[in-house]
Amino acid sequence: MPQLAPLNDHPPALRPGPHTLVGEARVIFTLLGLVSDVVLDLDMPVSRARDLFTLSLYKRAEARYRTSTRVSLAFDTALRTVKKIKKRYREGAVDEGEGPHFNLRRKVYFMLLDREMDLDEIARELPINYEVNYARLSVETLIDGGLVEEIDRGRGRITYKGIVPEGYVNFFREDHEAVLEGFERFLSAMRKVVRERLLRGNGDTAMARGFVARLRPEDREDFNDDIRAAIVRTLMEYEMRADGLADDDIAEMEILVGVAPS
Repeated sequence: MPQLAPLNDHPPALRPGPHTLVGEARVIFTLLGLVSDVVLDLDMPVSRARDLFTLSLYKRAEARYRTSTRVSLAFDTALRTVKKIKKRYREGAVDEGEGPHFNLRRKVYFMLLDREMDLDEIARELPINYEVNYARLSVETLIDGGLVEEIDRGRGRITYKGIVPEGYVNFFREDHEAVLEGFERFLSAMRKVVRERLLRGNGDTAMARGFVARLRPEDREDFNDDIRAAIVRTLMEYEMRADGLADDDIAEMEILVGVAPS
């Protein structure tokens, strides 16, 4: 077992301490950028996103620490607060949370999916504290996102109609839970990469790289297949090298592969 260096041998700047919190905060801030982009894509209010983050944090803390007392220690909050979160989580707050689940822009989108409307009609349907300018701004951003189309009815009357985007994912499809479970495994592997590369500074056996490939649109499907096949061949080669070795002589590696149009 390797001997740990005495604490006094570490310069103060290299020891864990309050001065390291800035770097840790930057790591979390960077990682939350992914979630933030998806929250914006889904037009989810910040209150709902914050609530879901708390519930997700509780779920993982409960799995790690097992007892509410230890979770409260990790959360640095009162035990009664943790018990309230636990109760809400057990009662399905992930699916049925408190407060609005979508913002004004998405409310307008849902309205225009139901029926074609002009700006005045939209404004009359909005909560009383919103002016017609909010209706106009919502429609403009929805048009920019390809979710609403403008229709000229003549004589100066313009109406708007909601559009179901190409490639829309139906979250009620039968395999959606399986897709989420598979992606959760992907994110679990990502967490291990973050731990090794960012939190432990392991650049020798941990790798995080992003690549951009330039190719014809008609080649994208073949490109995905070729990437998948190349990885499988490489994995099989290294699996054969490890074949027959004892478990103590084998190191498992987490591998992430993500391919998407840039």
